[in-house]
Formats: sequence, structure tokens, C-alpha cells
Amino acid sequence: MVEKRKTSDNIKHYINELMDGNSFFTGNLIYKKAVISTAMLHALAAVLSLLAGSLLMTIVNAVVFLFLVTFVISLVNKERYMTVYFIMILGIINFTIFCNLVIGWESGYSVQFFSAISGSFYFTFVIKSEKRKSLSLTFCVTLLLSYILSYILSQMLAPIAPLSPAWTRVFFIMNAVISFSIIIMLSYMFVWELLNKQKILTMQNEQLDELAHKDPLTHLLNRRSMNEKMTLRMEQLKLTGKRFTLVLGDIDDFKKVNDNYGHEAGDIVLITVSDIIRQNVGGGGLVCRWGGEEILMVLNESLESATEVTDRIRKRIDENIVNHEGNQIHVSMTFGVAESIPGYKIEHLIQQADDRLYYGKKHGKNQVVTSIPEG
Repeated sequence: MVEKRKTSDNIKHYINELMDGNSFFTGNLIYKKAVISTAMLHALAAVLSLLAGSLLMTIVNAVVFLFLVTFVISLVNKERYMTVYFIMILGIINFTIFCNLVIGWESGYSVQFFSAISGSFYFTFVIKSEKRKSLSLTFCVTLLLSYILSYILSQMLAPIAPLSPAWTRVFFIMNAVISFSIIIMLSYMFVWELLNKQKILTMQNEQLDELAHKDPLTHLLNRRSMNEKMTLRMEQLKLTGKRFTLVLGDIDDFKKVNDNYGHEAGDIVLITVSDIIRQNVGGGGLVCRWGGEEILMVLNESLESATEVTDRIRKRIDENIVNHEGNQIHVSMTFGVAESIPGYKIEHLIQQADDRLYYGKKHGKNQVVTSIPEG
């Protein structure tokens, strides 16, 4: 009972994933399933033909079945998809014309031309052929001409071995159901493939955006992106008067961490400190790896509130212990704080914060400096 529920849940999961555009199938699997499914349809047609008393149709369907499950499957295994594509499309054309000549137009084999149109586009899309557009259009024109030719021949020539009216209706219904099912399935699969490609493209764009705007180690904003955002903040300050606070921090004695424990430990310290800062800045706050072990923050706070936020961050960094290869590494951080002033250039604010940071470094470290005493 549990196993059945698990299987049912898995099926629902795969259906939901497919509807969201997630891909589970390779080109090899798609082609193999298509060939095997086609072979099974010919096996069904062979059985029905035998029951209908058409020996010729039984033999032909049986031969096509064997050809698909032996030779064509071997081509799929060798990943010769283009060859398989040609064989399948040309096979549909020739087989359909043959069936119309043998048992008549009324048997419904002509509708397979329409299902082949969907296949001609979908299967070239799967194999990512550079010539897929021209191939698909060429085969569509060929299918149209073959359809017309088949119709003309069926009107000019009497069927070689016609079936009884009852069995003709059976074959017509079978071909209609199969052809419409193929069209529906391939149309859905085509949409699924497009959704999957779109999802991959979105992920790639997000990765490119990450590379363009984020520091690869800490995943904080990089310097270039921070400059752009600070420029916008200064423009908003001019228009709205909404002030912000700029905070420049530097990890204390970071060189000793690299010298004593190695650069890998230094990277872990940088990542840990960055995570603590990111988790504790207020809503809308910006955090950037300004350079080396320097981190720049832009807080949507007044100088007093931003100082409280920064001091809370400082304490959490001071209380944190970084474990690396059995070593417990303690680090602290010094911050310089400057509040935005209308008419100031952003470079002046950064310099002001940097001066206060430098003062803090020279006077004990592990502190937040909002002003430098005169004298």
C-alpha cells in the first residue's frame, strides 16, 4: 500500500515538474521511446490486419516492426539521430501511401501525414540540428505533396486488397485516434521543451547577473554595482531629501589570519563575516565587498540608528568563532560611519567614513567610529 502511494506521488511529482518546464529526458531517451512506440503501433496493426484477413498488411507491419526494434534502435543507441529522423519521416510517407493503395483511402492512414508534421518539427528541435528549420519545412512540403499524390492515386486506382466495411471503419478509428494522440502529445512535449529552455535561459541570465553584480567569494555586491546604487541613492537624496548612512568596515588584523592559518581560512572568515553583516542589515540596506577585507554598507537609517545597527553587527562578529581545520579563529571588525549630506559627493562620504575607520584602527580597533575628536 505504501509502495503504491509512493509510486502515485512520484508520478504526480513528475507531471507537475513537466508542466513547470523541468526536463527529465535526454534526446536519446526521447528517440528511443518514439521508435519503440511506433514499433508497438505496427505490432497492433499487424494483429488487426491478421484478424481482418489481410495477409499482405500483416506481413508488411511485421517487417516494419522488426526493422524498427533492431536496425533503427541500434542507430538511436549510436546517437545517429539525424539518420533516425530521416528514416522515420520517409517511412511514414512511404508506408502511408502503400496502405492507401492496398486497403484504400477510407482506412484513414492518410491522417498520419498530419501527425508527421508535428513530428518533423519536434524531433529536429530535440536534436538541436543547425538545419532543423529547413529540414522541417522541406519535410512539411514533402508531406503535403505526398498527401495530394496519395489522394490522386487512391482516386485513380482501386485498392489492391480492400478490407470489409466493418474492418475499414476499425482501421479508420484506430488511425484517427493514434494520429490525434500523437499531435496532442508532441504539441505538449514541444511546449514543455520550450518551457525548459526558457527556464535554463532564465537561470543562465541570473548567473550572469550574479557574476556582473556580485563578488564571487562572499556573494555581496561588488564595487562597481555598489557605486551605481550609491549614485542612485544620492540622486534620491537630492529629490526627496531622504538621507542614508554609509558604513565602511575592515576586518581587524586580517593579514595575521592569512599568515597564521592560510588563505583558505581567510576566505572562510570573509564569508562568515559577510553572512553576519548581510543577515543583520535593515530592510533595503546594501552590503558590498569594497575591496580585500573591507565591506561597505549603505543603511536606510539616521546616523544614530545606523550606529546602533553597526554596533550590533560588530558585537556578533566579535562573539563569533570561526572553526577551520581544528583551529578556532576569533576576529573583530572596525567601522567608520558617515551620514549623507545633501550637496556632498559620494566620494566625500566614502572618504569621511574611511577617515573614521582609520581613526578606529589606530585607537584600539573593534569599534564603531562616528566622529573624530578635534585636536
